[in-house]
Amino acid sequence: MKGFYRFLNHEGVSPKEMLASYRLGLSQWVSSLAGTERPRHLYLFQDSTFGKYHGRKVELGYLERAHDNGVLIHNGILTDEQFVPCGLPVQQFIQRERSDFGKKALRHQRPFEQKESYRWVEGFEFGRKFERKTGVGIIQVFDSEADIADLFNHALKHRQSFVVRSHHNRKDLVSNQNLQQCIEQLPVAGQIQRPILDKHGQKHLRACEIKFTQLHFEEIIKPLYVIDLQQIEAIENQQDAHWTLLTNLPVSNLEQAEHLVEVYSRRWATCEDFHKCLKTGCAIHERQLNTPHALFNAITLLSLIAIALLRTRHLAQTHAEQSVETILTPTEFNLAQILDQKYLMPIDRTLCKKGSVLWLILLLGRMGGHQGLKNYGMPGWQSIWAGWNYFQNLVDGFNMSMNYTFFKSP
Repeated sequence: MKGFYRFLNHEGVSPKEMLASYRLGLSQWVSSLAGTERPRHLYLFQDSTFGKYHGRKVELGYLERAHDNGVLIHNGILTDEQFVPCGLPVQQFIQRERSDFGKKALRHQRPFEQKESYRWVEGFEFGRKFERKTGVGIIQVFDSEADIADLFNHALKHRQSFVVRSHHNRKDLVSNQNLQQCIEQLPVAGQIQRPILDKHGQKHLRACEIKFTQLHFEEIIKPLYVIDLQQIEAIENQQDAHWTLLTNLPVSNLEQAEHLVEVYSRRWATCEDFHKCLKTGCAIHERQLNTPHALFNAITLLSLIAIALLRTRHLAQTHAEQSVETILTPTEFNLAQILDQKYLMPIDRTLCKKGSVLWLILLLGRMGGHQGLKNYGMPGWQSIWAGWNYFQNLVDGFNMSMNYTFFKSP
């Protein structure tokens, strides 16, 4: 443990250095793919969350109130064309200076490069370098917080693709009307069935109308395509879903518009789920480190574990029978088969194929205290993390027991 804390506090260790080698691995992996395995493009879902450390000795800066203490953690999750998480090439830690609190009105006086919103640009820069190395482009996906004219102009200038949820009611230069006025006058392109989440997180299949067009907004150097999705079948005690998306990808028919709506909707299964894993599974708020340097190093290490667990859980939900041998080493797989006899219940074995990713997730869940898929659904992040942590301890013990020289007397 002392060695681990020395590692976290070492001045030569940083999130930037860790992610640099991680990005290199992602580039080499994609470059090694050929034929049908080689993707046409990948997606990078960017989002931010708060790391809250109120009442702690470590001084980080304010969050939303003057006396908050914490850091803004910005993440970029890379997925393949089927939205399976592949890695975490982007992570930034943004500390808000307490002297800047209450001075939002002055932000317009600063150049874009000095604003907090410039954090979104790192994903575009990663995308440019990644495409040069691999020949595979990246489509960036953002929530409404990234509806920023400077960001759009940066992407358009460097030919980077994006899908962003609209936040501002900008004016169209051609019609001289604002965005919502233009949308109201558009004909409905078609109806589609979409799964809509209610306030409890349950999915409901509902009919939605789609409209799309191309508009040239003031402050933005090129026209953007606009996709508007309006739910028309209500959910009881729930406000109807209404999204307006902006993109520089071509939208000339209903199929293309529906596809980009689906792309944007995948944010919930990537960014939101990843942040849940970080906070409830990896428990980043409970880490007792008293310097920002050590804390940020620890969060990055935990984040790389979290993205691997996110990928495994996603595969368990979408490719349940895929072999777990692509995830576990031979030693880990052999140990998991032994643990299967102790932890999995007979009902679990009827719900999954032995040696599959679903089998692994159910095993980790049982080891972490989950009470079973049939009655309680897929294991949550707390039980998955607890099970994974215990499993890794057993793997370490097994590896040490196989290393005979470790136990030999000097």
